[in-house]
Amino acid sequence: MPIIDHSTQRRVVCNDFISERALVTQEHGATSLTIRELLIEPGGSSRLCSHPTDVAILVQEGSIQMVVGEEVQTVRSGYTLLAPLHVPYKLINNTWVAARMLVISPTNDVQTDYLE
Repeated sequence: MPIIDHSTQRRVVCNDFISERALVTQEHGATSLTIRELLIEPGGSSRLCSHPTDVAILVQEGSIQMVVGEEVQTVRSGYTLLAPLHVPYKLINNTWVAARMLVISPTNDVQTDYLE
């Protein structure tokens, strides 16, 4: 049974406000699952994007404004966003604390279509 030590997974800086680290991927032996930890600092936002699979985004710490299709909602830890396949979404941190999320995809090959 593979055991993954999260503390050994390195964090990748995507830009000045966003970093991520892979927690479960194909490199860890997953055949149909990817879990990434996403950290968005205050003032940061992701690009508008969509995926050819469902994506679940679990807010663990802080709060985040989620734009999914035409809906906009600010949610805090304890909530999960479901971004259905091919539905555009964006994450915006307009608070003063970092937002930490788990991004879960039912595939080992996450494809992202950037729309902006």
